[in-house]
Amino acid sequence: MKKNIFQTPVVLPLLINHENKYLMGLLLVFTAAFLYLASNHFHFTAPEYLTMSPLENSIPFLPYTIWIYLSEYILFVVIYFLCRDPENLNRFFYAFLFMQIASVLIFCLWPTVYPRELFPIPEDIDYITYFIFDSLRRTETAASCFPSLHVSSVYLAIFIFLKEQRNKLPFFLIWGTAIALSTLTTKQHYLADIAAGLIMAVLSFCIFRFCFKYSRIKTDK
Repeated sequence: MKKNIFQTPVVLPLLINHENKYLMGLLLVFTAAFLYLASNHFHFTAPEYLTMSPLENSIPFLPYTIWIYLSEYILFVVIYFLCRDPENLNRFFYAFLFMQIASVLIFCLWPTVYPRELFPIPEDIDYITYFIFDSLRRTETAASCFPSLHVSSVYLAIFIFLKEQRNKLPFFLIWGTAIALSTLTTKQHYLADIAAGLIMAVLSFCIFRFCFKYSRIKTDK
């Protein structure tokens, strides 16, 4: 009896191990930054504004929450350091790259823009916060909104704790949700971007959790 090809799981190599964990982490960071910044400035069509709901219009602009917004990068480093299971880390690696590429394609093909010009950074806030916030807006245009990679990346990283160290999950869920909400109070994203980012994270996690198997790379001695 012939084996159905669709019943044969696709096997992905375990690219990350304990020896190259941090080097591969740096590679992931630079790859993600390059893809995102490239798509941030290159679009096939003119960026479109989305309609803001009454709820969104009622959300205040809170400039100091930029520090919560930027704590995403600390969260990534902490979770990456804490992850001990190589297969779990490889699953995150593949899922993150898939999610990044899929999101970048959306940014290029159907760019959306947020009206940040309606929310100028107050000049009376402290110099450091103003400088950081202003630098972010200058570096990162408002034309890569949907889905929010900020949100999807945060939750995908947190999903690492669904497989190991589950006692840490509540803490990082609270932290990650605060980051997701800060994308609204810093006027970086629409509500639709947040929802789409969360859906993207869940889909990417499920694809690489249930549709693939992982195996060590065989080397000839």
